[in-house]
Amino acid sequence: MTIDYRAINHALREIRMKTRGKMVAEITRQKVEFSPLEHKAMSDIRTFGGASQQKLVESMNRDKAQIARIIARLHRQDLIIKQSCPNDRRSVALYLSQKGEKLLERLDQVEMEMITEMLTGFSQTEASTLKQLLERVNDNLSY
Repeated sequence: MTIDYRAINHALREIRMKTRGKMVAEITRQKVEFSPLEHKAMSDIRTFGGASQQKLVESMNRDKAQIARIIARLHRQDLIIKQSCPNDRRSVALYLSQKGEKLLERLDQVEMEMITEMLTGFSQTEASTLKQLLERVNDNLSY
C-alpha cells in the first residue's frame, strides 16, 4: 500500500481553509482588522501577563520589525495597552485591554466550537493519537 501524500496535504489544506474561514467570519462580525499573527500575539500577551516586545519576538519566532508592526496595529485598535516598566524606562510591558480581552475570549469560544465539531465521533484515544501525530508533523516542520 502506498501513502497518498497529496491526499494528506489536501486534507490539511482543507482543514486550514475551513478553520481560517470561520475565524475570519467571526473577526468580521466583531468589526476589527485582525490577522492570525495578531491573534497569536494577543494570546501570548495574555499568557505572559505583561509581555515585552522581545518576548513576543522569541515566542512567535518573528523579527523585531514585524512584531513592532503587530503591536502598533493592536494598539491602534485599542486591543492592547502599553505600560512603561518602572525599573527600565526603555522597556514597555504589553497587556490586553478590556476590548482585547473580550475579543480574545470570543475567538477562544469560536475556536473551541470548531475543535469540538472537528472531533465529533472521535474517542479519547483517537483524539490523543491525532494530537500526537500532529505534534510530530509540526516538529518535522521546524524552522
